[in-house]
Amino acid sequence: MFDTAVYLRRLGCAGPPAPGLDTLVRLHRNHLLRIPYDNSRFPEHGGALPDNLADLDQDATFDKIVVRGIGGICFELSLLFQRLLDELGFETMAVSAGVCQDRGQFSPELSHKFVVVRLDGRHWLADVGFSGPSYLEPLCLSPEEQPQYGCVFKVDSQDGRHTVLRRSRTTGWRPVYRFALVARKPAEWDGFTEAFEQYLDESVLASTTMLCRAVGNGHHMLVGKRYLVVEDGHEKLSALTDPAEYERVARHIRRPPDGE
Repeated sequence: MFDTAVYLRRLGCAGPPAPGLDTLVRLHRNHLLRIPYDNSRFPEHGGALPDNLADLDQDATFDKIVVRGIGGICFELSLLFQRLLDELGFETMAVSAGVCQDRGQFSPELSHKFVVVRLDGRHWLADVGFSGPSYLEPLCLSPEEQPQYGCVFKVDSQDGRHTVLRRSRTTGWRPVYRFALVARKPAEWDGFTEAFEQYLDESVLASTTMLCRAVGNGHHMLVGKRYLVVEDGHEKLSALTDPAEYERVARHIRRPPDGE
């Protein structure tokens, strides 16, 4: 059963903290450091994807992610994080996005889900379930450049759509994902699973294991055998052809924090 106190302990936070920007930053960063993205256990016991990716059992998801410490995908992680923020008194909305692919195209609009928080008249992007390197701390919905741990982020807006852009020390500006600032309801994902599976097949991502965890100054990401390390804004991409090395990296990303 969902338990705010248990969740806060998993995140290493005493509670219940007051709903402000400092709290949001701490919860967001700790979430990324302590709970990895891991699509290999969704659905947890294998089989077909659920008919509605966003309409998940909160108690079962809480038991998997928080109690047993198993990583999850954006639909699981954002579901729980939004509930936590709501319980703490934040004003939130669930938002969907299309993720930028290698060739500059975007995935279907409903393929990613994250949380937007309204604080003191400003919107803050809170995304604890992204499968690749992104922002460790909440991002203000603003065209202003926002440095974080060697990378820089900003949000460009045009014709009602917003695009999160990221620049590292070794790359130029690259889109992360684009979205509309529209509150999404779980029912909007009815019938989307089939289109999502077709997208995965066409993008050669079907059955590909994707793992990602934040570290103190960046992210470590594993997509198939491609291993991307981003630390202090420097990026290093390698191919893990040795099975033993692959397993070592996978364990490193999945590891419980602080020996838990």
